[in-house]
Amino acid sequence: MASSMRAPADSLESTKCESAQASPMSDNRERAVDVSTVRERVATRDGIDRSEDVMAAIEERAEEGRLALDAFADWHRECRRERRSTATDLDAAEARFRELLAGLDPADREIDQVRARVDEYETQFDAMREELAAAADRLAETPREPSSPVSVYEGAEHLSACGRAIHEVAHGLHHVEEGIDEFETWLHDPETRIDALGDEIGGFERYLDNTEALVARLEAGGGDGEEPFDAWLAAHHLQRVMAVVVDELRTDVAELEGWLARRAGDYEDEVARLRDQLDSLSERHAACSERLDAASASIDGFAEQRAAVAASVERFETALDDLEQPVDWGEVEDLLQAQFDELDISVR
Repeated sequence: MASSMRAPADSLESTKCESAQASPMSDNRERAVDVSTVRERVATRDGIDRSEDVMAAIEERAEEGRLALDAFADWHRECRRERRSTATDLDAAEARFRELLAGLDPADREIDQVRARVDEYETQFDAMREELAAAADRLAETPREPSSPVSVYEGAEHLSACGRAIHEVAHGLHHVEEGIDEFETWLHDPETRIDALGDEIGGFERYLDNTEALVARLEAGGGDGEEPFDAWLAAHHLQRVMAVVVDELRTDVAELEGWLARRAGDYEDEVARLRDQLDSLSERHAACSERLDAASASIDGFAEQRAAVAASVERFETALDDLEQPVDWGEVEDLLQAQFDELDISVR
């Protein structure tokens, strides 16, 4: 949260005393400030890093090099209006989402894939509300009519930040609303659910393609400039993540089959194709793990290098084992990235 904009030492009265010939802020008749004065005062004020984006925003609202305090007040009102409008749109989207959930059969509401999607939307709604609340706080702390050149800059900095945050929330909300449209279709249409799960399995097939390519380079003696043990360690972590994926997908297929059994129609062939697709992925994963184990024998000093990272790898694997369903894949990605950073692992 931004600090208060009140700065008695930087008041209009004290600023006038700095120069008897030319006041940086105008008198009550003109009520304007020179943009050049704002630049100069900010440049000489300790603790302020002048942003050209903020200065550009000031200049955009200035006329003939002077920013009227009325124009600044209009900017403030514009930000408040846009924040209220975006908050209203957010309320409407969330109300529609709640209405959608209220119409679900309780048994369907407990399906892991449904819970995962609901959690994702609720997290997004919470994040957008926090952004708008922070924007409201900034606006409350920003005077509508700043009393000095420096406070003009600081106020403009706050209003610029508010504008960006509100724009990002509005943009994100547009995508959330599109996602809710798709979610509503997915909730009720068997073919959409079947296709979506098939696409998800296909995405993880491509994920495994990358791991297999890494193992193939390792079997061939390593890539150009690539440390064999680093390649092995990267592949090992990706394989551990894939084990979580396969388990989660098996649960998803079983839940989909149970959901389809409560719908009209015969979907046995579609479910069988999904099971075959998942079995193929599982078999590839197992074969890749065997190749990875075999490749370790050709790595010089493997046992010593493996022992050096054993504690870190064990913590990572324990964190994966402790994940609850439905698995938060964002959390998995964060765990993996943190582990790669800790061990200085890179995947080429």
